[in-house]
Amino acid sequence: MSRSIGGQSQCLVSRVCLTSRAALLMALVVACGDGSRHPSVLLVTIDTLRADAVSAWGEVQGTTPYLDALAESGTRFADATTVTPLTLPAHASMLTGLRPARHGLTVNGVATEALPVPTLAEHLHASGFQTAAFVSAAVLGAEHGLAAGFDHYDDDLQEPGGSVVRHERRGDRTVDRALEWIGQQEDSEPWFAWVHLFDPHAPYAAPDGESEGGRAGYLDEVRWADRQLGRLLGGLGDRTTLVTVTSDHGESLGEHGEATHGVLMYQGAMHVPLVMAWSGAISAAQRADFPQPGVVREDVVSVLDVTPTILETLGLGSTSEISAAWEADGRSVAEPLAGRVLPLECRSPSFYYGFSVLAGVRQGSLKLVGAPQSAEVDWVLNDISLDSEEVSGQVVVEHPLIQQVLSTEPEVEAPVIADLDQLRALGYVSATLSDAGDARRDPRESMDLVDAIDAANTLLVVGEPLQAWERLEAVPGDYRDVAELHLFRGKALRALGRSAEAVQELEEAHALQPESSSILLEWGRALLEVAAVTNSDAALEGASAAFQQALQLVPGETEAVAMWSLAEIRQGRPEEALSRLDAALDLKPQAGNLLLLRWRALKALGREKEALDVAETIQKIAPELSSYIVPSR
Repeated sequence: MSRSIGGQSQCLVSRVCLTSRAALLMALVVACGDGSRHPSVLLVTIDTLRADAVSAWGEVQGTTPYLDALAESGTRFADATTVTPLTLPAHASMLTGLRPARHGLTVNGVATEALPVPTLAEHLHASGFQTAAFVSAAVLGAEHGLAAGFDHYDDDLQEPGGSVVRHERRGDRTVDRALEWIGQQEDSEPWFAWVHLFDPHAPYAAPDGESEGGRAGYLDEVRWADRQLGRLLGGLGDRTTLVTVTSDHGESLGEHGEATHGVLMYQGAMHVPLVMAWSGAISAAQRADFPQPGVVREDVVSVLDVTPTILETLGLGSTSEISAAWEADGRSVAEPLAGRVLPLECRSPSFYYGFSVLAGVRQGSLKLVGAPQSAEVDWVLNDISLDSEEVSGQVVVEHPLIQQVLSTEPEVEAPVIADLDQLRALGYVSATLSDAGDARRDPRESMDLVDAIDAANTLLVVGEPLQAWERLEAVPGDYRDVAELHLFRGKALRALGRSAEAVQELEEAHALQPESSSILLEWGRALLEVAAVTNSDAALEGASAAFQQALQLVPGETEAVAMWSLAEIRQGRPEEALSRLDAALDLKPQAGNLLLLRWRALKALGREKEALDVAETIQKIAPELSSYIVPSR
């Protein structure tokens, strides 16, 4: 199937479907051969790192001495762009060379059983590399589909004595895990490690930071992440290693009305650092070849190019030999490529808010972005070399680049599987597939709503519900048809103890978006609270029905299992709750909230010995939940 927005056809995954992944992987084994002669590979992705926060790119000096030193020792790509400003889809693109619409992971919180093409890890594993990943946020958990090809995928964010539910891990602890694994590898065998640092992501709270929030707080996080990069690079020793450091996206920091990232595609969120360098014992041939020390490249490249460039640099195939098999969007940029048109896409405005998607392209210094689902598309053309802040763009109706813009719609819709509370704690709005009909709002003209919801989400996470409610109450009335607004108004009212009012807001949200698991979960919670105060059987039945529907929409979602089980226990149906909890615990045996509810169900059934065993397990793995356990008499 071919799809385009501006007129140019682009095969999505049809050719890949005709050529099985198994056949592609077998071809890799034959093509790549024995990897023992290859250097090792380190890929470091520093989440949410905008290029101008790095001293080598920006005006602020001293923020990133270790990344600056690496750039001096290798090749720095001064004008690298991400393909989309969200963590999961950008990393999937980086590891496959495919833009999000082609690999299917277009937003956070969704999953695929298998990406349509082999990943960088699968390429290197097929060539004899030992492979490991160390990620620092739940949004990149193995269940989302990036673990293929890794012998070891470290997404365990738990800390001894810490919260039973962890959303992210500090960079120093991730680096500790990575250094331990690297130290265990044989010097004679090549390895590949992907290390993901999440620290610059909001909310900004660097362990040694001196600033509170804002740009200064963000830069504190950048400094902290750079120090962890320095520790990691220092642990490589004399091992011959090809090092790549980049980011999935930047951070808007209030520019164009966007506090963080994920909706707009201005340079603050799209321009990322990219450095490739050799580390350790380097041969004369390697020093003379790419990446060369002290080189600054001015050509426009993309995170899509990371995998093809690493593979060609290692001698594991040229772009034509490896990438062309599935028409990859990325290319090896070991040498400059003139005239390229690079895709840009952001589907989250549609997925989360019901706004139009954003789509565009980069070609040289020209950048074109439009909202193709809005009544007035408004293709805006900027020359980044003259207007890097994109404040004086020209609206164009006819331009050759419009014909180069590709569809953002995925060939296959990846299902939502995320723990929704984790997404919210990481600063993202809920995973909600919105349907706003034909003509949609342009997100570039709707940032007052996005900013209010983003700010309210942060305020709720840090325990300031009154401030969150005040931000949401001030939203103009013409946004009352946006389900996400009613959802967050309901959240704020619940946090303020105004559950009956929250039910009304959430009923409106549900009417606007009946198949949102996020809304159903929040609605069910509010109904449970009303039932607890009023002893209303109708409210309890309504809560149970909402949780059941949420679980049908997102099978296996831990919070939906927990809340439905709680409703059933309160309805006097502990046997049904226990059966559902046992099935969920088979998949997540250390989920503290599920264990606590299993204890409640067993107590309700009078199975005291089993309840005591569960209580002891909770005490070991989730001691902070022990206060909810009433001792048996």
